[in-house]
Amino acid sequence: MEIDNYWIDIDKRLEELVNNGFVKLPSLKIFQLDDLADKINAEMNGSTFVELCSSHNLFLQQLCIDQNLTPKLHQIARNILGYRGEISNQYHIARRVEAGNTKEMFRAHFDSHLFTLVLPIKIPKPNDGKVTGDLIYFPKARKEPKSEIGNFIGKISYKRFASKSGIDKFSESHHKLTDDFQDYKPLLFIGNTTLHTNKMVSSECESYRLTLLAHFFDPSPKYGLGGVLRLLRNR
Repeated sequence: MEIDNYWIDIDKRLEELVNNGFVKLPSLKIFQLDDLADKINAEMNGSTFVELCSSHNLFLQQLCIDQNLTPKLHQIARNILGYRGEISNQYHIARRVEAGNTKEMFRAHFDSHLFTLVLPIKIPKPNDGKVTGDLIYFPKARKEPKSEIGNFIGKISYKRFASKSGIDKFSESHHKLTDDFQDYKPLLFIGNTTLHTNKMVSSECESYRLTLLAHFFDPSPKYGLGGVLRLLRNR
């Protein structure tokens, strides 16, 4: 598939994003994902999170996100979501979870950015019923925050669901979706209204799990809640 063809129906998909709060994009299997995972993994040097290493950045350029997706998201943000910031307000990070890691599971949260794109790069195979870090998400779980204070209070309030039992409880009154990314199709969702978390990666899995997370347009001040949390993460 030529890269232009990858984005050929993006306008229709973005209509789904606005209407439903999420949308799937075409599979990334057109790329040499194993080689990409090896390169990014080497640059991460054992870390769980690394912001935009060189191999990660090169892949985003190959995918032509800045040409085919970012400007359209910026238009939606301005015309529909009231965003007044710059198109350059983005945060790109690689997330690598080792098999058996229990710290990265069920950490339910909302993102500070308006849009979140999950790019699956290396996903363990679910052999013998193993859990492979599936994403659990609840589109439109809350209304869009109207202020930084409201956003902060809301995030704190929803922390009571940051556990397996909490997610089970939240699922009783909200529509739960789960994506194992075995199809290698990226997921794009409205980040600050979608509650989301991950299952664990079973210790029996034969490989780590690697995803690239692209966050677009944080409407909060530079040193608002989202900015402070990102500074702490990158220490």
